[in-house]
Amino acid sequence: MRRHIAGLVTATLAVVLSPALPPLAASAVPSTESVGSVPVVGELRTNALVDPLGIATTAPTLGWQLDSDRRGVTQKAYQIRVASSERRLTSPDVWDSRKVRSGQSVDVRYAGPALKPRTDYVWSVRVWDDDGVASSWSEPATFATGLGKQAWTADWIGAETAELGAEWTDYTIEFTASDIGGALGVYFRGENTENAYMWQFSESDDALRPHVKRNGGYSVLPAKPVPSGFDFAAEHDYAITVAGDTITTTIDGQQLDQRTDATFAGPGVMGFRTNGAEHGLVHDVTVTSAGGTALVDTDFPTGDRTFTAGTVTADGLRVDNAGGEAWLRGDDAVPLLRKEVDLGSKKVARARVYASARGVYELRLNGKRVGDAELAPGWTAYDKRIDYQTYDVTELVRSGSNVFGAEVAPGWYSGKVAMFGTDVYGTDNSVIAELVVDYSDGTSEVVRTDDTWRTTGGPTREADLLDGEWYDARRAAEVEGWDRAGYDARDWAAVAVRDEPTDVLEPQTAVDVRVTEELETSKRIDSPTDGVYLYDLGQNMVGHVRLTLQGEKGQTVTIRHGEVLNPDGTLYTANLRSAKATDTYTFGSDEPETYEPSFTFHGFRYVEISGVEEAPDASDLVGVVVGTDGDLASTLDTSSDLVDQLQSNIVWGMRGNFLSIPTDTPARDERMGWTGDINVFARTAVYNMDSESFLTKWMQDLRDTQRPNGSLPGVAPVVPGRFDGGYESAGWMDAGVHVPWTLWRAYGDTGVITENYDMMKRYVDFLDADSTGHIRSAGGYLDWLNLDDPTPADVLDTAFVAKSTREFAQMAKAIGRDADAAAYQARYEAIRAAYQQAFIAADGSVKGDSQTAYILTLTNDLEPEDRRDAV
Repeated sequence: MRRHIAGLVTATLAVVLSPALPPLAASAVPSTESVGSVPVVGELRTNALVDPLGIATTAPTLGWQLDSDRRGVTQKAYQIRVASSERRLTSPDVWDSRKVRSGQSVDVRYAGPALKPRTDYVWSVRVWDDDGVASSWSEPATFATGLGKQAWTADWIGAETAELGAEWTDYTIEFTASDIGGALGVYFRGENTENAYMWQFSESDDALRPHVKRNGGYSVLPAKPVPSGFDFAAEHDYAITVAGDTITTTIDGQQLDQRTDATFAGPGVMGFRTNGAEHGLVHDVTVTSAGGTALVDTDFPTGDRTFTAGTVTADGLRVDNAGGEAWLRGDDAVPLLRKEVDLGSKKVARARVYASARGVYELRLNGKRVGDAELAPGWTAYDKRIDYQTYDVTELVRSGSNVFGAEVAPGWYSGKVAMFGTDVYGTDNSVIAELVVDYSDGTSEVVRTDDTWRTTGGPTREADLLDGEWYDARRAAEVEGWDRAGYDARDWAAVAVRDEPTDVLEPQTAVDVRVTEELETSKRIDSPTDGVYLYDLGQNMVGHVRLTLQGEKGQTVTIRHGEVLNPDGTLYTANLRSAKATDTYTFGSDEPETYEPSFTFHGFRYVEISGVEEAPDASDLVGVVVGTDGDLASTLDTSSDLVDQLQSNIVWGMRGNFLSIPTDTPARDERMGWTGDINVFARTAVYNMDSESFLTKWMQDLRDTQRPNGSLPGVAPVVPGRFDGGYESAGWMDAGVHVPWTLWRAYGDTGVITENYDMMKRYVDFLDADSTGHIRSAGGYLDWLNLDDPTPADVLDTAFVAKSTREFAQMAKAIGRDADAAAYQARYEAIRAAYQQAFIAADGSVKGDSQTAYILTLTNDLEPEDRRDAV
């Protein structure tokens, strides 16, 4: 992580509450007084990024910082030069702003000729301070444009998706189970995790309770009681036969139920399910097709991996709330894709890769990883836009034979999203890439993803953002050298070309998700369970671990993650709900091996390792911190260890939840972009991290969710067809106004106002239309975390209407929309008057008499001036 410290605060013990953030100007950090000092310009940014690659061809914004050893220095003028190369800066061949009298030093709009696609630019700036003293020219900075309006010539490619055979249409599931508490559900004919039959053997209801699960929601069919006195704790033989639309259920060889249902005609797989405190122990399972073929046959020997969840014990598979639903494991290996090409002997002047994925991806070029971005392309509304990334690979290409490779995993596209299952945006992952090689003779060559690429299953056998990875080093040994020239890939399969649009591809605008830190702080701690080893990293973090382990070839080690421990010293995972947060590694040799996941992330402090004979040394476990790589912008050092720890917790919490989008939690099965969370945290974020590009990108995610009536959702991106967090909750929706307002106030950026203006205006007008006499009472989440101190809906809703209306009026004025500014300020005053009349008594008490009611009244200036002290 580039750690840029913009300011240092030293205090004995202080808490500062500010009603509004001042825009960051070009003033220097206060220092010693000096006469005749020369200002210095540095920290150049383009679109709030350092030397970005692949930006849009629209006019970028430029920014810099001014430093001086004189107190109170300010900028009075600037001059910018943009050129096609550093040597041309003295006489720029692109743009010279000439001397501009202005104190603006952030988000200065480029005003030169239209930028060309796939072009590199160099720029520099100098300033004049308030004494008229000119700085030297800054060190040059760079930016490079992406493809612009040029059409993509590459295809979306991936591995062929394995289809279930007809044998998975009509079949019989037989299993022995005991210790059923609450209920044990059996899935069958599952099209995916969200669409299947679910027959529930319910101890709570003494009945078979059949369900139909469609798009994640259950409908319950008529129940069938089990025989009187049936003991669910005892061991019984259960069977479910599906034949056409007839479903027959037996227990201990006696038919319990037979019914017809044609919802799912098959084919589809099976699995087990519990919810909450429910549990069951499955001793063995067989699945036999109607034609007599054994599809599944296991009694759960040690290390069995037939199902994706559940805990294999000496007595069978225990299905409970640890790790979610136990579906039959499929062959979901992350594919390797490769193309070998001869680039001849020309001298390479420049080489760039433009790439993205429906999933998350990594690229390889001649045995080396391309770039350092993690989990690219990140999470956007894939049905509306997908970010593409640009990489400089000039140093990786070579004359002669080159190998361009890729891996693409489910990520947010087809993997689990929150608690809403898989395949949210699609079922088939794919990658798209163009390697553009420019030669010194002026010619170019493009290596693109197309039907000439080859593919095979890679060593990452499973990958999911919530559940974790399974990596098989035996497979890695089999494909050793796959990303280098000369590898024999003749037995690899042809890739599948996906018929997907490319017009959704847009250049990435936010700073990358990267490895930002490595924690070598692991300590082994006592474990109450034999053969299970526990480690404490000393810090709750987000990312993964890098481990050096030793075992036997074919042996599998399990790595689980948790934030806290149970009272008995075991790993606590109940808060993760269905997120397994478990990585598994199968050894490829008897020698020490190092493993680090690529396509998942976890929120954790503690690590549990099992499946090896001896505990790894604590020094062999490294915490790899992953998150959006924004510069940390401040530190706080006080005489109070408690206050310092609080600030550390805030910063670490921000780093953990800023990963492509601002999430609510990085650990459990949620990890969504809750608008209410960032609405209250945005002002804290801009003090602690350079959040401009990150939150500007998320505002696009939010704009993509706005309804025609102007309302905004509870989460952005929404989980299409499954969850949007609700569209009318005060304090959640208002992020649509408050986050741009915060960015403007923090960075002086009026561009964020212009970009979001239409969305904000529609939203504020929606609030007005949804109010009666300027009073709104829609309800929703309300004061979500109140401690027996609720606030009435009309008070809370109306206060936020006032807040968003006033902030919008202020932003309208900032960009010269004076008529709107006056109209919306007048509307705010009308809301204020209505609020006072409806909610504030003569003695200053506010309806509801809650802390939140008073805070909202005071912070939004809603109280009468003569009753402020009383309120």
